[in-house]
Amino acid sequence: MKRAQQLVPTVVVLETVARAGGTMAGDALFMELRKASDISFSEFLRLLMVLELRGLIRVTTTTEEKFFVHITEKALKILTTKEEPKSD
Repeated sequence: MKRAQQLVPTVVVLETVARAGGTMAGDALFMELRKASDISFSEFLRLLMVLELRGLIRVTTTTEEKFFVHITEKALKILTTKEEPKSD
């Protein structure tokens, strides 16, 4: 039986990274999101890709296994004005 897909809202990801000071290790972010949702790692990576394409985050890598998620000015504006991110 296929499990029901639970989507993590964009704002949860942005707020989590913002609370961490604007930059967060990818594995730490994944663990935080796992506390609130049953998200798989592949779903997590897909979500990060969409957010990066929308210009809300920037992902940098240090090694093959280690990466960091940085919140952008555009995302900070959305969080401070409580605007909904526009879908592409």
